[in-house]
Amino acid sequence: MIHSGFFIWLGNKVKHSLKFSFIFILFFSNGFAKSNEKILVIGGTGRVGSEIVKVLHDDYRDITVLSRSDSNHKRLKGLNIKYLKGNVLLEEDIKQVFADVSYDVVINAIAKVGESQNPHAIGQRNLSKWSKINGVQHFILIGSVGAGPDPEHSMWKDILIAKGEAEHSLINSGLNYTIIKTGIIVYDDTPATNKAFLSDNIDVVGKVTRKDLALLTVNCILKDSCTNRILNAMDGSLGMTSN
Repeated sequence: MIHSGFFIWLGNKVKHSLKFSFIFILFFSNGFAKSNEKILVIGGTGRVGSEIVKVLHDDYRDITVLSRSDSNHKRLKGLNIKYLKGNVLLEEDIKQVFADVSYDVVINAIAKVGESQNPHAIGQRNLSKWSKINGVQHFILIGSVGAGPDPEHSMWKDILIAKGEAEHSLINSGLNYTIIKTGIIVYDDTPATNKAFLSDNIDVVGKVTRKDLALLTVNCILKDSCTNRILNAMDGSLGMTSN
């Protein structure tokens, strides 16, 4: 995810008239027995990934979290989930992740942390390859507005280029995919507004809470309305700008 400084810069280019089309994803639990699909969440112990796992836990019985560390589970304390340790930058690690389990859905919510190596481009190539071999039915990637080969904002250039390469890898993988781009993610403990939606205008810089982003992501799983689409998570009640 990209920090707010990038979007403060981008927001200076705002146009006050904003037109965009969108689709709404309803927020609800199915209210019945939990679904049996096997879900793998990459980066599931992180700030966004952990919120996705919490929402998944309400409706899915078979959830596995892959993270670089086997000690950072505090955000998911008390949840009945499985943990795997692995590095997306190492293809052998990812091959092993898929060796014994056939996952139905993979969600990639990894982020670059501190001075660690940028995981986006190489990591997604490895994930795309082995997800396809594994027969994954749906791959959801949490992306960023502005990702691509020639980003304008130099401070986040390397991350945005790598995220653009990750998106390209997924789109061309042959997998059924959904890319959910984000503008400004509200990283505090702001509760869900239940007003967030997914737009097909990927140039709009919107705000969204982590909890609403998680709801949108989970409600896209195996949905025709989300399949093979690039969408943008935003919440008009929190404000937005245009690129």
